Amino acid sequence: MSGLLQSLGVPFQAVKSSVVQLLTDPAQLSCVDLAVLGVSAACVTVAVQWTCSGEEFRIQKVKVRTDFTPGRVYYHAAPPVKAIPCLTPFGVKLETYMRMADIPYEPSPQTVHMGPKGKIPWIEYNGRAMGDSNLIIEFLNKEKGVDLNRSLRDADRAVSRAFVKMLEENTYWGFGRCRWVDAKDKQFEMFELPWLVFFFFLKPVTKKIKKFMWAHGIGRHSKDELEAIIEKDLKALSNFLGSKPFLMGDEPTEADAAVFGLLAEILWTIPDSYMHRVVTEDCPNLQAYCIRMKERYWPDWDQLTGKTKKDQ
Repeated sequence: MSGLLQSLGVPFQAVKSSVVQLLTDPAQLSCVDLAVLGVSAACVTVAVQWTCSGEEFRIQKVKVRTDFTPGRVYYHAAPPVKAIPCLTPFGVKLETYMRMADIPYEPSPQTVHMGPKGKIPWIEYNGRAMGDSNLIIEFLNKEKGVDLNRSLRDADRAVSRAFVKMLEENTYWGFGRCRWVDAKDKQFEMFELPWLVFFFFLKPVTKKIKKFMWAHGIGRHSKDELEAIIEKDLKALSNFLGSKPFLMGDEPTEADAAVFGLLAEILWTIPDSYMHRVVTEDCPNLQAYCIRMKERYWPDWDQLTGKTKKDQ
């Protein structure tokens, strides 16, 4: 709290002095004392609200359309680039899920606006903004009566969830480092932006990724240690998939949207990385799986990315 007060130009000693004066002889409080106490009270109020008021206070306000079609999903994510329809695994995951579940949706215009949780993807539904791909999927499952896991036993659902969490909470950070830290100088080609523009965009992104990885804990490992961890993740996924066409068997389930989301980014956006080598050379069943999912659910992939058969 003292740091917060000092950042606002209020020395902690002045606060202490004013509080003592308030408790011992409030009649002698000066205008300066009253101002210091007022600022201090405001800081305490904000801190308490932030700590106790929950999601309503912390959620980021976003502008939603008023002329929506009831029951229609309006989908917001990063726009397509020449390598992939969306540059975030969670965007590919959510859009793949909606295609798997036959849920009609309307993509947002080709601009990126952060959602209510300060991230993408997010959706608008009946005038309400919702963030986080997992929470969106849970909501749409209930709202639309969808259950892509209906064929799974409870034990299979548990295994399915465990693999998704491994990929999204652990493996994802290896991918983030590959793209935004190790191969950052190659990404501007995919964005199709002038290098100078991309440089000013990339520098804060790289810094933020490193900060997030450090807070997560995985960023405290050496490069070799991290790569060994991520390689084990991918090989575990490959061993479990085996010769099955989809993660849990002969038919795709909800987890396949998440698995495809991350593998697609590895396969098509970081071609010179160790993760790409694992997916294509060490574990070719993961590459075959990716192509199978793409052909089944993304017939418009080439149209969205502007590719032709010649470019593939």
